[in-house]
Amino acid sequence: MMDSKDWLIVGISGVTCSGKTILAKELHNKLNGSILIHQDNYFLLPNDPRHTKIAALNHINWEILSSLDMDRMYLDIKQLLNSTPNDLNNAGKKSKRILILEGFLLFGYKPISDLCHLKYFLTLNKDECFKRRSIRTYDPADVPGYFEEVVWPEYLKHLSTIMQDENASTELIFVDGTMEKDEMVQMVLTKIQHLLS
Repeated sequence: MMDSKDWLIVGISGVTCSGKTILAKELHNKLNGSILIHQDNYFLLPNDPRHTKIAALNHINWEILSSLDMDRMYLDIKQLLNSTPNDLNNAGKKSKRILILEGFLLFGYKPISDLCHLKYFLTLNKDECFKRRSIRTYDPADVPGYFEEVVWPEYLKHLSTIMQDENASTELIFVDGTMEKDEMVQMVLTKIQHLLS
């Protein structure tokens, strides 16, 4: 039986290139003993038959949940929550462990989204997102037209879907991805420390 009451689980999601990974890594570095899991580690291999191909671009659609093995990610999280012993603090009481989950479609997979006590969603406008994505290196690389025809439309579709959840308006904490990184890290860190106190 999975029990997350001894954990504080922080979900960090949002649009591509908005600073999710940097934020998650900074938090992980500052929160001793925290565990960080990246959704990107669960992408299917390029030759996996479960992928959706975009015929017009001769390219895989990497922007949808079916391009990821979310069942495996959830299983890994469950095993972690069930198997890791709780540390005792100086007073001899159990102290909460911190699990940071990061990924662009994290809240699109309800079993994982429902585990998160804090849900941060980083945003960018389309122009800033394109500017940042155009200087990033992907493997496989984006093909011409991929951002306009796939990345941005799929992002808008994903955002619309997660906002249909009845709890989204109260649970999601939207963060401007152009915010100074140190300021963003401190803002989230302060919230986490408040919940742990």
